[in-house]
Amino acid sequence: MDYISAGDIEKYSYCPLSWWLSRGEKHVESEGVKKHREISRETKEMKEKYSQMKKFESMAIYYSIGATVIALVGISFIYSSPLLSKIFILFSIGWLMFSIYLLWKFEKYVLIWEKKTTERVMVIASASATVLSIFSVTFVLPPNYTLGYVMEVLSLLWLVFASYFLHLAIKNEIRYNEIKKKLHLPDGEIIYVDDLKKSPIMKSKKYKIWGRPDLLIKVGEDYIPVEIKTGRVPRGPLFSHIMQLTAYMILVEENYKTPPYGILKYGPVIYKIEYEEDLKNLMLEKVREMRRALETGEVHRNHHKVGKCLHCSRRDICPEKLA
Repeated sequence: MDYISAGDIEKYSYCPLSWWLSRGEKHVESEGVKKHREISRETKEMKEKYSQMKKFESMAIYYSIGATVIALVGISFIYSSPLLSKIFILFSIGWLMFSIYLLWKFEKYVLIWEKKTTERVMVIASASATVLSIFSVTFVLPPNYTLGYVMEVLSLLWLVFASYFLHLAIKNEIRYNEIKKKLHLPDGEIIYVDDLKKSPIMKSKKYKIWGRPDLLIKVGEDYIPVEIKTGRVPRGPLFSHIMQLTAYMILVEENYKTPPYGILKYGPVIYKIEYEEDLKNLMLEKVREMRRALETGEVHRNHHKVGKCLHCSRRDICPEKLA
């Protein structure tokens, strides 16, 4: 059984005969396609800027923490304090016990989607216990002023690196927000961008459909497909576009997890389309109709709307046109 694309589902839902006639067309780069390509380029840049922003933010945090630790180690070499040593031992034991508790909880009760967060907390707790235990030792050693001053200078150097990475993070965030504002995109992390060269095709082995949503945005723990339409802004979401978006929601469901909704975007106007069973069944019925048409070769216009025919790009070759 051949796969059917989400784009063909959109064409069929607009008019079965228009879809049938489009199968023999040569690809022509229209103004809408050019606009879509430009949007794709900007969303790819936006995705890259978001990734770089997060990377540089992490680097800034790591260097800041490192600078703090190095500075404290330097202080411990300059000043000797048995009292502080005992305090650090107590804190170290506390963090170690917390790490052991997390390890026990991780094995017994943590759910699959919670494991990543728990692992991070375990690493932080274990690292904290290690650092505090080092302080408990260095604070009872005889003072070493030279080594202490070297550590303080080194901590300042790490702060310079932290400031540099923070500057890069802010620079990428500014560009990210500029593109987001220009395209009127909703909040969330961009996971997937429609790109013929780099983005993999999403497929549903169960329903034999495939497609590439314009965007896939992660909002919290949900993956939301976004379909961007250029040209005129309709008074409401068009049925054919809803069917196309529903196909994308099925693809996201099979490749990631069930989305609560999808987004149709017409210029600055955004519509949230809930992912409901009735909508899914309606779209799958369209797919079955398309398969029957491919088998029989018999397709007809399914509407009596003159406006549809007037705006159809295949009107000149349509045998059943109304205008």
